[in-house]
Amino acid sequence: MRFVRSGVATVVAALVFCAPAFGAGAPVTREVIGVAEPDDALFASSVEESGTVYVLDTIDWTERFERDRSVWHEVEYDFGAQVGQVEPPATLAALYHDRVTGVTVDASLHFERLVNAGASTRGREIEVFVHTSYDTAAYELTPEVLARFDAPTPQLAGVEVSRALLEALHYDPAVYRLVEASWTGPARKDGDKTVREASYTVERIAEVQRAVYGGDVALPDVLVHDGVATYRAPTALEAVTKTAAEAVETVADDPTSLVPWIVAGGVAATTILGAVFYWRRRRRRALDEDDISLEPGDPEMEGEDA
Repeated sequence: MRFVRSGVATVVAALVFCAPAFGAGAPVTREVIGVAEPDDALFASSVEESGTVYVLDTIDWTERFERDRSVWHEVEYDFGAQVGQVEPPATLAALYHDRVTGVTVDASLHFERLVNAGASTRGREIEVFVHTSYDTAAYELTPEVLARFDAPTPQLAGVEVSRALLEALHYDPAVYRLVEASWTGPARKDGDKTVREASYTVERIAEVQRAVYGGDVALPDVLVHDGVATYRAPTALEAVTKTAAEAVETVADDPTSLVPWIVAGGVAATTILGAVFYWRRRRRRALDEDDISLEPGDPEMEGEDA
């Protein structure tokens, strides 16, 4: 028990010795800028700076108008599936909702870029073309490409070949493409030439296109609040009280602490005091009984007097 009391005394003495260091520093401040409504909960109850914990003292709020507000805003205009490249207009009228003031403002946005979102197809068409050649074995697709009449299917692979065939069929290669080809009959002689008819399936290409518009949007002025919180270093009494409370809490939470021994000592002391009290009461009762048995007039007492 003397060890516990000595330890507590040491802790308190250390805290009191350090007391002059508390409350000596200048106050520190923290700011919150441009909030819609004052809210003290935005400030912490304490802050730490250079190893010193400062506690919240005062909070001051001021009003001001925030002017020259603007925001960058982007929207997409969907042209849908288009055949060929679209030509977006230079500007686009749009609306922007300002959540701060709840006001919807008009905006004029400028064209930024075109986004292609994937290709689709429209309207397949079947066209017949007669290939003719003075060569009995092959026909010409391009000046450098020859295809045989006896091939299983007409040739259509290759960028240059596809382009040449589409132009021969009077289709724009930028908008259409060849997807299938087959012979419609056998090769035959036509005078000095060899001819054979081919069937080509032509597909028109459509591409989903979106135009992106963007620009700065001017926003209305808005009333905002700025807050300044002042924190001060704790006084010696506050520091000692806080440290003592933390120490007690730490000891109470530690199962290996001296608290069980302190409690046991208290119980033992209470038991001993009870025993002493009981013994004293019993001894007093015995003495009282002896006094009653030896009252004046008792033979024994008379004999003794004689």
